Amino acid sequence: LSVTSDLGLTMMASDVGSDASYSFSSVAKIQVEESYIGEQQGRDGAGQPLPGLKGKVYDYYVQSISQSVLKKRSVPYIPPGTSRSRSLGWVNEKLQGLATQGIEPALVTRDPITAIPPPTENLETSPEPPSPGRKESILRIADSPHLQLPMEGFGVLSPPESPQPGLVADANFFQTPTPTHLDLGNCYEVLCMAKAQKLGHLQEAAYKVMSDNYLQVLRTPSIYGRLNAAERELILRQRMKGKMYVATADINLQEPNTHPSHLCYYDEAGDSWHHLCPVPPEVVSQGCAMCSMFNYLFVVSGCKGAGRTQTPSNRAFCYDPLTNIWREICPLNQARPRCKLVALDDDPRRDRWAFAAPLPHDTFAVAHTATVCDGEIYVTGGTLRRVLLRYSARSDSWRVSPAGGGEERTVEMVSADGFIYRFHLRRGAGIGVYRCGAKAKLWYPCATYAMSNPSSFRCAVLGSLVHCVGRDLHLRFLADLVSPRFGTKELQPFPSPRGSLLLAVLVLPEAGMAQTQV
Repeated sequence: LSVTSDLGLTMMASDVGSDASYSFSSVAKIQVEESYIGEQQGRDGAGQPLPGLKGKVYDYYVQSISQSVLKKRSVPYIPPGTSRSRSLGWVNEKLQGLATQGIEPALVTRDPITAIPPPTENLETSPEPPSPGRKESILRIADSPHLQLPMEGFGVLSPPESPQPGLVADANFFQTPTPTHLDLGNCYEVLCMAKAQKLGHLQEAAYKVMSDNYLQVLRTPSIYGRLNAAERELILRQRMKGKMYVATADINLQEPNTHPSHLCYYDEAGDSWHHLCPVPPEVVSQGCAMCSMFNYLFVVSGCKGAGRTQTPSNRAFCYDPLTNIWREICPLNQARPRCKLVALDDDPRRDRWAFAAPLPHDTFAVAHTATVCDGEIYVTGGTLRRVLLRYSARSDSWRVSPAGGGEERTVEMVSADGFIYRFHLRRGAGIGVYRCGAKAKLWYPCATYAMSNPSSFRCAVLGSLVHCVGRDLHLRFLADLVSPRFGTKELQPFPSPRGSLLLAVLVLPEAGMAQTQV
């Protein structure tokens, strides 16, 4: 049931020195949804069947516009010597004569933001009073029986228990009669109001809150479940919009007080590293793993404690670069120290972990590396030196194939443009790269980089560029389809690393962009 009510009012008042007119208009839209369960639960004392369950949902919307116009005029002349009582009576008589002439009311447009008075000379317009917000309007209706709209079968309308204040949009900010905060608690409600009033800036602000807090929106059925497919795609696309950076975490367990763990990002334009945020002590652990998905940074713990008291940990965390907030998420079903964490195309809407199929018989992974290509997970290296494991999420199964290549140690494996790249360390020779097509499954050497004593490193893929970052190394590898190769220039290495380096790719907000703290 939907009810719409319009109200307009114009008031005029006069005093000794001025004439004032006040215009007020209000639009009330009330939507009521009713659900009825007709099951008979029993009978009352008179033997009559009891009614089923009945529930109602009220959605209020109240818009108010006010305009006051003040017209000054000269005070009537009172002859000298006139008594006080006579002068007051004479003034009242003059005012009554003026009041009968009437005053032209202000013209109020249909625009929900502005009110335009008629052109008159020597008018002074008083500042427009703030429009009453949704909360105040609803409470005013509840306190005034003559403003309530009775409907058959629904009784008298009553306000929700905790109504949210309404918003008034402007080009650069949002304000209410009292300042309010646009957050997950009211963003969908504000979005609906902005759609109804065609307020583009307000819609963008609501979508930005949802995009900046995408994981929370995914897990909130009252928000995500009410968005259409285009809106769901919009908030995710908006979250991934911007410049991508290589982010590196320095996990320092030895000097947590003097050199705490922190996260930095690399700026290609200036060939420089910049501090992004500290890593909370709860996240820091030996043997932890990191990856990015939906522009969130996910970290799973390795071991908690130190020395002989060290035990495996199943805690998991995520970092949102758009809000600069760390959160603890659902823990792993089982602790997995020194694991590899990769992002497979899926929807973490349920906020829970699920076991996958176990590894094939006679295989176990230690000191390994992993990547994702064409929707499948590939694992090799370490104890899997000559074996390549491939996991299909569609069939929840593993396949085993030869890894190919030489006897060198695989330190990292990444994928780009449908190809898988394995990076090997060659003692006294440098770095060797093998490539394999995801469909052909044929490995062959594709590039080398000469170094006398190469050290271990981690990789992150930025488009078709692969950044290789170690404690004293930073190279860039071009994953070109025809001629893959290393860049000729060594880049700025990570500044003063103290612990283990973990790499991922994040989209960071531009300088000066407002961040939502929800």
